[in-house]
Amino acid sequence: MSRIRIKDIARLANVSTGTVDRVLHGREGVSEATRRRVEMIIEEYDYEPDILAGALASNRTYRLMVCMPDVVNAHAFWKLPELGVQKALEELRHFDLHVDYLRFDQHSKSDFSDKVRTVEVSKYDGLLFAPVFSKEAAEFLTRWKEAGIPCVQFNSRVEGIETDGFIGQDAFQSGFLGGRLISYGLPSGKDLLVVNLSLRKDNYQHIIRRERGFRAYFEEHGDRVSNLVSVNLNGGDYETVADEIARKMTEFSVAGIFVTNSRVHMVARYLAERGAMNVRLIGYDLLPESVEYLKREYIDYLLSQSPEEQSYLGIRQLFSLAVLKRKQPPQVLLPIDILTKENVDYYLNFNAQYEQSE
Repeated sequence: MSRIRIKDIARLANVSTGTVDRVLHGREGVSEATRRRVEMIIEEYDYEPDILAGALASNRTYRLMVCMPDVVNAHAFWKLPELGVQKALEELRHFDLHVDYLRFDQHSKSDFSDKVRTVEVSKYDGLLFAPVFSKEAAEFLTRWKEAGIPCVQFNSRVEGIETDGFIGQDAFQSGFLGGRLISYGLPSGKDLLVVNLSLRKDNYQHIIRRERGFRAYFEEHGDRVSNLVSVNLNGGDYETVADEIARKMTEFSVAGIFVTNSRVHMVARYLAERGAMNVRLIGYDLLPESVEYLKREYIDYLLSQSPEEQSYLGIRQLFSLAVLKRKQPPQVLLPIDILTKENVDYYLNFNAQYEQSE
């Protein structure tokens, strides 16, 4: 038998559809005998309400907030999640969904604190959040949780705060994979650098976990390298990065460099300016600058975080939580894609689909 509808229940119970609706929603105005008769039919035919149709018919406006770092130029990493949000909204265009962006300077804790302080949480039905500053982000999330409003984190997550969902990668395994990749064909007795180019890596939990994963690989394979050296540059311009890499290259016998975020192109530029193609280099993401150096073979591998897919899935999860009232998985871990000069164009062509739907 096809799926039973409200009007079918009404016909079988010999009542109006309005009476069935009152029974389904526990409203008054129905005799006990009629209520029992309708409930027996509902149970017999295993009726489930069409939540999607109900949401469409409600004509209610749902307002979501997307909170993430600001886009500093047209090609920056944080442009990509916007494309994922727009793709999700286009697919859900029949529902009255509105998104407000709250962007903050990822290098300024005070900017983040000042901006989130003004947010009227009660105005929103859900939050999609890419956290940066651990303590301040935890305080922000706590406000939403106390208000009972669904929250989904993406890209990174705040330790000790459970939200309704997380979309991203297993950062530890990503770093572990980076260790495996950089070890292929690595000469014995050489040194490796782990380069953190974030403004204080302790603000970014996924950066910390990547380095831990990378180091864990070499703890299991202790005979592969002589020294594994961390370089924490706290952001900085190219000259600062180049000077520090030059010092480490002089001090150590560097055969490989693992950059824990998307600014790997700065290290690649240093190597390219010196024609140093004998240093293996691994980093993250499909920024145009990095793709150029990947194709020129100064970057050996890029590990893609799929930021547009993260935000796309995040909006879809918030839709299910806020509109359909359906519980979602506590985390969705995306594949760790390995990009090389041979396959990167296929990923670029795929991502162009997001651009077209913006």
